[in-house]
Amino acid sequence: MRAFQSTQCDVFLNAFGQTIQTSTGSTFTGIVEVLPVSIDAVGGFIESTETYVSMKHEDLTTANVALNTILIINGVHYVVYNIEDDHSGMVNVFYRTEQGQSFAEDY
Repeated sequence: MRAFQSTQCDVFLNAFGQTIQTSTGSTFTGIVEVLPVSIDAVGGFIESTETYVSMKHEDLTTANVALNTILIINGVHYVVYNIEDDHSGMVNVFYRTEQGQSFAEDY
């Protein structure tokens, strides 16, 4: 696995990122991404998307981003439910709406 230098991460984030805020007022630069998901089910496919933000690993600490953190993206509040770290210097922070979070916890 290739690890990016901090300056390489900055170039990537500056080119494609936007400022993301947490409910505690911390901010970081992240790239909002959407991943299509398709599940083969009886009688057809279930298709949906997962949304996540790619951000610098070091910003997890400085912006206090962890599981259950509230992210504010375009004025909408989202809850972090998964963080994937591939040790490249960038992490993927998966989130869902607050309403979707409570639905997912019930099942």
